[in-house]
Amino acid sequence: MRAIFLVAAVAAFRLAPVPSARMRGSSPISVRAAAAAAIEPPALQPGPLSLTLGGKSINIVGALFSINMSIWVFALYPLVILCGIFSKLFDDKRRRSMDFVVGLWARLSMLTCGYRPRLLNKEELPARGEAVLYVPNHTSYLDILTLSGFLPRPVKYISKIEILRIPLIGWAMGFAGHVALRRSDRRSQLDSYKKAVDTLKNGNSLVAFAEGTRSADGRLQAFKRGPFKMAIDAGVDVVPVAIRDLYRWHPPFALMPLGRPRGVELAILPRIHTIGKTPERILDECYDAVNKALPPHQKAPAAAS
Repeated sequence: MRAIFLVAAVAAFRLAPVPSARMRGSSPISVRAAAAAAIEPPALQPGPLSLTLGGKSINIVGALFSINMSIWVFALYPLVILCGIFSKLFDDKRRRSMDFVVGLWARLSMLTCGYRPRLLNKEELPARGEAVLYVPNHTSYLDILTLSGFLPRPVKYISKIEILRIPLIGWAMGFAGHVALRRSDRRSQLDSYKKAVDTLKNGNSLVAFAEGTRSADGRLQAFKRGPFKMAIDAGVDVVPVAIRDLYRWHPPFALMPLGRPRGVELAILPRIHTIGKTPERILDECYDAVNKALPPHQKAPAAAS
């Protein structure tokens, strides 16, 4: 499967080459342009062998990506059911066996697609069994698969209700005790907040995308206050996370990834203690930490930083 995926990736698209600054006759302007190109990766396009479904593009790479993930879903679903029953009967507050199988599915799906991010600053991870609130930047649905598959700690997510309604995959997240959120329903938001605080108090780590939605261009957006108040109420620390260069492989106009992700880094940043701090102060500290750890082309625009 991996070999087929790689061949299809090459056929579906080609990255634009970066011009050399050492070319004969290069002017200062062309040298600066080459340097800029080296900093910001070229944008991916669907390529000629692509379709538009529901306003989103999908190419051969994306189709194979989807097929690969589906194969692993069906292969592992008997284990999902067994772990779901075991968790409900014997580990209802934490459901670690479900965390394991969700992480296993994400890891196998990504590895067999030829994708493996580089994990940085592993020493900044909390001790096993310690509950924290992870706050990463958010640019793609691949963020969830990346964190689930390659963050070596069990985590749960605060996810919009639509994701938990996806057949098989969303059901498994529900079995694992992930927190569902209806953005348009104020009552549901309060219920989700309470459930998230209880989940943290029960010893589970949560992932909260503090931007609230995916970035359209990969640049960091403003953080919302809610996740940081949640951490204070639950009595847990915040661990910022920077996901670098994943956005370009699955831009907002694409239904599935346009190519096999390469050069992606998952940086774990020093924890932020919450005791004695206001949500606003924690928000500022976390935002600054994530923004500083991102490459220049993903940092927040100067006016918003």
